[in-house]
Amino acid sequence: MTKDKDERKRSHLKLVVNNAEIRSARPSGAEQEFVPLEELIANRDAFRTAFYRGMGRMQTKGYVALERFLAGREAPYGIDPIHGKVLVLPAGSLSPESLEFGSPQDEVLLSISEDAGGSGLCFSLEMILPYFSEDDAVMEEALLFAPVLQYGALFLEENPHDGLLDLIYRLAVPLYPPLLTTRLAERMFSIFSFELKETFLALTDYPEG
Repeated sequence: MTKDKDERKRSHLKLVVNNAEIRSARPSGAEQEFVPLEELIANRDAFRTAFYRGMGRMQTKGYVALERFLAGREAPYGIDPIHGKVLVLPAGSLSPESLEFGSPQDEVLLSISEDAGGSGLCFSLEMILPYFSEDDAVMEEALLFAPVLQYGALFLEENPHDGLLDLIYRLAVPLYPPLLTTRLAERMFSIFSFELKETFLALTDYPEG
């Protein structure tokens, strides 16, 4: 799908292109230099020590299991020790529809963090969908127009770099006990890919203003 075709179908909901640093879910700023995904992938062995430094035992075991799972899939993932300690995947490697409806710069963030209730760990996959509008009302309408998903959630969040609203898809599951298995990771990836496809297809029909 070309950019021109997208803008004909969604005249007020535009595709994000060629600005990965500003629209990435990974925060950046003067004190945190943005590292392109290609560098995170190429230098993940060099970043690994810093990534795991100071991490708790169970969280470390979770990330080690996740890295083993990604390596088994031959996934081109990167390690980011700077921006919240996340693993980063090109969205196209997880969802073919990301390449069809989005752009090659789109990223999926994989995180294993402490559960909000303090009772274990939480495994999550998150992606900023590649759409934007200068009009907040358009983004709010797009959220209402998007499908209600069975497992994941869509929400809006202000981008700290440009003040525009991001439409974000997030899928999360608690790890009780705090152990990430290959079976669970496969299921999460399958759900993420399916629900992302459903969302892209729905937003393709987003009405013109």
